[in-house]
Amino acid sequence: MRIAIALLQGALGGAFVVILFFILLGGGLLLVVVFGGRAAPAEGVDRRLGRSLFPARALCVVGMSFAVVGVFFVSIATDVLGMILGAVGYYLGARVFGAVVIILSVVTLFIGLLAGQDAIPGSYG
Repeated sequence: MRIAIALLQGALGGAFVVILFFILLGGGLLLVVVFGGRAAPAEGVDRRLGRSLFPARALCVVGMSFAVVGVFFVSIATDVLGMILGAVGYYLGARVFGAVVIILSVVTLFIGLLAGQDAIPGSYG
């Protein structure tokens, strides 16, 4: 954790966080597109009711990106946004992935707040 905080204090710190965010976002969306194919509905199930889980999984990927990047900030905005996107993804049908994003957002919220007190000078007035 000290290495990440040291990177944030330098000129490359902001660029590191932005690059990390877009790597997680692009890689996650790529995984959702490649491995997120919809299974064929069972016999007797109306095909009109079968809907794609792509929007739910895409929202969860964006929420996960915000959650992971949120560990580097003392502000709670990125983690709360990750929790909201995870909850929306959960209710749209990505049950396991949405729950994982919500839990990851809560954990990184506490890590960011606890580590920020000691590691980032002047973060708390």
